[in-house]
Amino acid sequence: MAEEDRPRTPADAGAWAALGAASREKADAWLEEQTVLARLQAADLRREDSVRHWSLRVHHISDVLKLAFELALAAIFTTVVAVIAVTFWEAAHDDGLVIEAFKVPADMAGKGLTGDVVASQLLDRLTDLQAKTDSSRAPSTYSSGWGSDIKVEIPDTGISISEAYRYLAGWLGHQTHISGEIYRTDSGIALTARVGGDAGARFEGSEHDLDKLIGRAAESVYGETQPFRYAVYLTSHGRNGEEDAVLRNLALNGPESEKPWAYTVWAYNPLLTGDLDTALYRARKAVELAPDLPLALNDLSDMEATAGHEEREFQAALATKTSLEGSGARKIIPRAARAAAIETDAQIAEEQGDFREAVTQYEKLAAAPDFEGSQWLAIRMGAADDALAHDVSASRRLLGNLRDADVFPLTNVGFGWQLANFRLAQFEQAMALDDWPGARRIAAQILAPPEAKLLASQPIVRTQFGPWLALAEAKDGDIQAARARIAPTPLDCYLCLRVRGEIEATQKNWTAAAYWLARAVGQAPSIPFAYCEWGQMLMVKGDFDGAIAKFTLANQKGPHYADPLELWGEALMLENRSDLALAKFEEADKYAPSWGRLHLKWGEALFYAGQKNDAQKQFAIASHLDLSAAEAAELAKMSEHG
Repeated sequence: MAEEDRPRTPADAGAWAALGAASREKADAWLEEQTVLARLQAADLRREDSVRHWSLRVHHISDVLKLAFELALAAIFTTVVAVIAVTFWEAAHDDGLVIEAFKVPADMAGKGLTGDVVASQLLDRLTDLQAKTDSSRAPSTYSSGWGSDIKVEIPDTGISISEAYRYLAGWLGHQTHISGEIYRTDSGIALTARVGGDAGARFEGSEHDLDKLIGRAAESVYGETQPFRYAVYLTSHGRNGEEDAVLRNLALNGPESEKPWAYTVWAYNPLLTGDLDTALYRARKAVELAPDLPLALNDLSDMEATAGHEEREFQAALATKTSLEGSGARKIIPRAARAAAIETDAQIAEEQGDFREAVTQYEKLAAAPDFEGSQWLAIRMGAADDALAHDVSASRRLLGNLRDADVFPLTNVGFGWQLANFRLAQFEQAMALDDWPGARRIAAQILAPPEAKLLASQPIVRTQFGPWLALAEAKDGDIQAARARIAPTPLDCYLCLRVRGEIEATQKNWTAAAYWLARAVGQAPSIPFAYCEWGQMLMVKGDFDGAIAKFTLANQKGPHYADPLELWGEALMLENRSDLALAKFEEADKYAPSWGRLHLKWGEALFYAGQKNDAQKQFAIASHLDLSAAEAAELAKMSEHG
């Protein structure tokens, strides 16, 4: 039997009990020791954890300080590199004008007239020239435009940051250096001013003339370094001969970027002698060289208008508008861009017969800052367009005490940028009321002054004012004078052809009238006026269907031109279709609401259509508007019938 299977005795049980008691005591002691040990280990672990966390914080702070130090070094390095880069960039793009100290005689320097003082006086003169040059051209467009960046250079002693920059700009940049000297001659003194390494310009005089010599030297430097600006300066100071020479050289021999600007301004010089062909050639050359240059396009439009080339003028005006709405606007200063944009919009509206819109544009122009007479132009042209929109009262209010006779000679006033289709407000007022004797009297006042003999040769008179005067003479019954005046006008002049046709229409020479008006339409197919006048001639002739066909074309070319719509209504009335005429009169009213004749004829159409109450309303409106003598008599008659 196995030991473990043997039965236990009481003695065994006692032994086991004693052994169990001893084991518990040892176990309790051991457990107590283990507990103490565990507590010690836990305390050690807590101390170790605290030390470890402190160490981690120290390492973290060290890492942060290290990172901050590295970032600071990086920032300093980046700043230094950026400063160096900016310095190099500025030096490489430094196009300024640097005036070096002049060499002067010792006795002059001893009196305080040192080389630095002479350089400073030259700087003052150049700054003054710049301030007196009112150019529309944006500074960024100049091929060598130092603009207002002019400075006197006084060399430092030793090495300095400024001296280092001078060396850098001299190496990388495009600075223009002006140097020179003053020395004594047998008769006085001589001053030499030198641009870069070129031969200097020498000016001689007495010592008392030094101020004048510095002024002449400044102009020489200005002309050599800024030829376009100098030409503009000369023009504004009446020195046209000198200006012409500067522009000629710049246009023919200057940098490619300068040529279109030079041709643009140079184009105006031949007009002073009546050489329109040369003016047109130069204006077209400017556009050929720079098709998006707004100044060139605008001036070409003016030249074409002066020549009577109305279709070309209109297309150039549209191109000007496109240019000003795009990259071209940045090529001229903002003040000029705004004035040009408004004037161009007015011009386009005028070419389409939208005279109310043109008046709105001139109101904007009058409220904008003045640019080369733009506000003066706004009043004159706004008043003329009011008359063309058949609102003579508004035209008179706007014109005020101004007179057409005050306009000429043209060289005495500023016109802004838009000479195209320049009209005379008082003359237009008379024509709007069919006051042809009055129109002739106004013309006589304009041409009465002695200078008018010279004025008569000017292209703008031959192609714009002259034809209108011829029409007034014809309408006043002086056909011989009218034909004599219109005969020498050019055959490529749109207005001249139109007036030829109207003169013949007054004599009921229908074939001749149609011939001239057809030629006018052929020359300017986009312009509505000749179509309208042709239709009016056919209506007087009795060809109402033919007249309506022409009025339809005129309306297509100028949808906001009231005249063909009103005449269309009259033609329908003559065909006994007063009911259809009403729609035409109503549409015309949108574009010429103050036209007395329109409301008179509208009332007549309503009367014949059986709408007598509505007719009286239109007659009442007409009675408060401008009417010719014949229209006033007709209104009185119709009112009696009502």
